[in-house]
Amino acid sequence: MIKIRSIMTKEVVTISQNSSIVEAATSMSSKFVSSLPVVIEKDKPIAIITEKDIIKGAISKKKKVKDIMNKEFKIISTDARFSEVIKFLKEGKTERFIVMENERLMGLITETDVIQATRDFTRFHQMVQEAILAIFGFATAFFLFYFSPMGASVFG
Repeated sequence: MIKIRSIMTKEVVTISQNSSIVEAATSMSSKFVSSLPVVIEKDKPIAIITEKDIIKGAISKKKKVKDIMNKEFKIISTDARFSEVIKFLKEGKTERFIVMENERLMGLITETDVIQATRDFTRFHQMVQEAILAIFGFATAFFLFYFSPMGASVFG
């Protein structure tokens, strides 16, 4: 069972609701992230701001993060299962998940994290399949040789 703590982004870049949209955009750009949890104090998320929110804010000429931040986000535990995140994504209810533990901000899960984890699972599954095929291929070759006339003379 895959736990969220193994796929979440652990070094979360946050922003204050009183920051400017320019500060948010600069922070996203310099840290190569597409969203920022909006926090009061260090570990208390109250909203999330995304690249889309910044574009909407720039178009409507709003100046502060608090004017455009999105209060629709999902909080999940570090012990939540990957399948729970997938369920919420399929339902279209949210695209970003703030990960909390003991009322402390621990991480962030985005669609990018989910895609990367899915790629990793797929690669692992392919490697297991290839190993199984190699083992069965080797076993088949061994038994064909063992029961052949040449194998009988070697092992007989």
